[in-house]
Amino acid sequence: MTMRKQVLSGLKWTAGAKFGGQIVTWGITLMVMRLLSPEDYGLLAMATVFIAFMLMLAEAGLTPALIQKKEIDEASLRQAFGIIIVINLSLLVVLNLLTSYIASFFGDERLIPILQVLSLQFLLTMVGTIPDVLLHRELKFKKLSLIYLTAAVSSSVLTLILALSGYGIWSLVFGTIFASSWRVVAVNLFAPFFKLPNFSLLGMRNFITFGGTVTISRLLWFFFNQADIIIVGKLLGQEMLGFYSVAMHLASLPVQRVSAIVKQVAFPVFSRYQHDREQLCHSVIKAVRILSLVAFPVLWGISSIAHEIILIFLGQKWQSAILPLQLLTLVMPLRMVDNFFSSATDAFGRPDINMKNLLFASCVMSIAFLVGSQWGIIGVAISWIAVYPVVFLNYCHSLRVMGLRLRDLLMAIVPALAAAVGMYAAVWSIRWLLVGDVSQLMQLMAMFVTGVLTYGGLTLFLNRQGYREVLNIFR
Repeated sequence: MTMRKQVLSGLKWTAGAKFGGQIVTWGITLMVMRLLSPEDYGLLAMATVFIAFMLMLAEAGLTPALIQKKEIDEASLRQAFGIIIVINLSLLVVLNLLTSYIASFFGDERLIPILQVLSLQFLLTMVGTIPDVLLHRELKFKKLSLIYLTAAVSSSVLTLILALSGYGIWSLVFGTIFASSWRVVAVNLFAPFFKLPNFSLLGMRNFITFGGTVTISRLLWFFFNQADIIIVGKLLGQEMLGFYSVAMHLASLPVQRVSAIVKQVAFPVFSRYQHDREQLCHSVIKAVRILSLVAFPVLWGISSIAHEIILIFLGQKWQSAILPLQLLTLVMPLRMVDNFFSSATDAFGRPDINMKNLLFASCVMSIAFLVGSQWGIIGVAISWIAVYPVVFLNYCHSLRVMGLRLRDLLMAIVPALAAAVGMYAAVWSIRWLLVGDVSQLMQLMAMFVTGVLTYGGLTLFLNRQGYREVLNIFR
């Protein structure tokens, strides 16, 4: 297959599975949020901070190192398997030894059993990493998509059933474990690797160096993404963290899903064609233009109707999450775009670029969160809008190593941004005209239709190139 066909095939299956799953899981997620309390989500966020941190170390960056390598043999896979086993067993023991200290840090003993159950993910990582690598190296996007789709839907259904049965926070915990278990079983069925591990490090220097750089980047990414959660949880308490974490979850959900689709396809395909710089640069610009065309209407659309979304679908008890959601979604299109950049630079053989970018982002945003927390969760949300554009420009600037200019990247974004500004104004105008005259549900529908028509019309006028590129993908 040509590169174009590989990318389109991967996008077709990955996007189809992701969006198909979201039709089900988003609805279930909203129902679960109505059943559970802000405190439940705050408690899970506290536990997830530490679990997510340690999962960053679980495969020592060997997954991208093994995917990026042009040639790989069974001996190297067995050695990587041995390293992964040692690391995950060590992390499992360490986390269980630290549970009481983590609970003491947040002042809630309920975290201890939650952390102990979630630590089972390290055992699952041991047996699922190599089969996952094999599927990505072979560009088996159809099988990967079906695995993620079925895992997402089945775990969401289980979470809803448990929530309806009164399991509270445990419905979220067991749903997480079930999703991980499903994925591990499925990848081993599609790409079994029933080989004995080799615990020797001989000949693994290049893998460990590449993987080490990726691991440092992941740790910085984790710190950057969890710094606000830690600060809000420590300084503002469980309930405020519950409101903030739900607002952040809703705001970042489209980012996570779309970024996962793009990165799952982009990194292995770009790695295969890493020596064709001109094609790689052209693909990056085109992807930025397409991502911008999708990101701005979706995320700014959520911002423009955040009030109705929260009150209609979650209820009055989540009212304090409205303004944070409105603010956070304004900056999320930039995060969706820059999440793609690391795939390009890593495939180009320069994982150090992403590491430096994340170090800068972690330092700058952590200071912003600390300052913003003086004004509560609204202040933390405002810090995202005020400071993150600086981080984004740093990401764009770093792509010079590939021969890309900052001006080219910004010009790929501006048409979608301009159309989204017009859409936002139109939606708020409809709210002002209809307030008090119709029900909230009818008002939401009118605002949604207005936003879609306005953005579509402005896109045809301001962003014809992006429109044609998206149309060509579907064709």
